[in-house]
Amino acid sequence: MKFIALHKHSRSATLGVATAATAAKRSEILRDAAHSERSVRLVSLGLPQFEPELRAHQDHGFERLGNLGCYIVETDDPQQEQAAREVLEHDYLILPDIQLSLPVAASTMRRISRAPRDSQWPIESGIAQAHAQGLSGKGVLVGVLDTGCDADHTEFSQKQIDFRYVPLNPAPDGMRTVRGFDVHGHGTHVCGIIAGRNIGIAPDVDLMVASVIESETVKTSLERIVIALNWMLGQLQKPEHQDRPMIISMSLGFRSEWISAPVFKSVTDGVQLLLRTLVDDFDVLPVVAIGNDGAGVIRAPGYFSEALAVGAVDFDRNVWKNSGSGVSPDGMQKPDIAGYGVNIVSSLERNIRRRSIYTQMSGTSMATPYVTGIAALYASSPARLQGAALRAHLLNTALPLNAPPERVGRGLARFI
Repeated sequence: MKFIALHKHSRSATLGVATAATAAKRSEILRDAAHSERSVRLVSLGLPQFEPELRAHQDHGFERLGNLGCYIVETDDPQQEQAAREVLEHDYLILPDIQLSLPVAASTMRRISRAPRDSQWPIESGIAQAHAQGLSGKGVLVGVLDTGCDADHTEFSQKQIDFRYVPLNPAPDGMRTVRGFDVHGHGTHVCGIIAGRNIGIAPDVDLMVASVIESETVKTSLERIVIALNWMLGQLQKPEHQDRPMIISMSLGFRSEWISAPVFKSVTDGVQLLLRTLVDDFDVLPVVAIGNDGAGVIRAPGYFSEALAVGAVDFDRNVWKNSGSGVSPDGMQKPDIAGYGVNIVSSLERNIRRRSIYTQMSGTSMATPYVTGIAALYASSPARLQGAALRAHLLNTALPLNAPPERVGRGLARFI
C-alpha cells in the first residue's frame, strides 16, 4: 500500500508550521514503524519542521530527500497506513500512486544515418538569428522527464548530462545516478531537439534528464514524477544554480477515462499542486505537451493554468491533425502556444556498431521541446527571463497563424 501526501498550501507560506499535536502523532507513527522492522517506508520531501524526528529514525528506513513538501508513505500494515493518513490529511492532499503515460507513441517516419547538413528550422523560427547573436542557451537549466537520453549519441558525446533513473519501484533513495541511457528513443529525440550539438535549438543548456517512462509500456507513475521533480528542484537550490533560469519539459499526460472519477480528481488536484509549486515557489517554467488526441481532447497536466501547453504545427504552419485542443475543467482554452512538431529530425539511438542514428518523429512530444528550446534562447539572452516573465514573453512574441486560436493558442513560438 502506497500513497503520496502533498502539502496543500504554498511552501513559503505554511510549510514550516505544524501543531504540537500533529508533530507528536507523527513521532508516534515513526516510533511504531521503527519497532516493526521497517514495515513503513516514509520518504520526506522538504518538511523541515519534522527533520529532527526523521534524523532520529534514519536507521529505520526514513529518509529526507528535500524540496517539494510531501511524503511518500508505503506500508504493508493497514493500521499504520490509516494512522499515517489520519495525521497527514489535515494539511496534506492524499493521492494514490497511479500510472501515467506518454501522450501516444509518436510515429517514426524513417531512420537516418547522419544529421542533416542544413538546419531544419524555418527562418521565421528565429533560431538562426539567435545563434548569430551568440545565444545558445548557455547558463540555463533544462529538466526533461521522459524515457531517458543516450548520453553517448554523437549529439551529446561532448556534453555532460545530469541523469537519473527512477525505477518502477523506487528504493528509499528514489533513484539511480548512472550514465544516460534510453532503450526507447523518445527521450533522446526530445533532448536532441532541445540541446543536440548539431541539431539542437539551444545546444549549450545544462540538461537534467530523469528517466521515468518505461520503454516497453511508455508508462510511468505519480511517485516517479514526484521523485524526479524533487531532484530537479534540489539542483536549482545549489548555490551555483540559485540565480539560473530553469525550464522543465514534460511530454507526458493522462486522461479521465483511464481511471475512476474520484481517483482522477484527486490525482489531477495533486499534479496541479506540483506544477503550482514549480511556478509559485521556484519560478520555474513547465512546458507540457497537450496530447495527440485531436481537436476536442486535452490531457492533464497540459491543461492546467500553471502549464505552458503546447500544440503542434508542420513546417508550413498548418495545424497537425492529431494535435490536441479543447477547454480545460476550469474553463481555459488550450493549448497556449504551438511549436513545430511534424516530421522533426532528431537523435534516436546508436546501432550495434555504435553509429548514431537519427529519425523523424511527429507529435506534441516534439513540439514541446521545440518551445522549450525557444524559451531557453530567451532565458540565455541579456534579459535573463525566467518563470512567469519568460512565459509572458513567449506568448507576446508568438507568430500569429492562419488557424483557429483554439487550436494553436497565441501562435508559433519563435525568437525575435
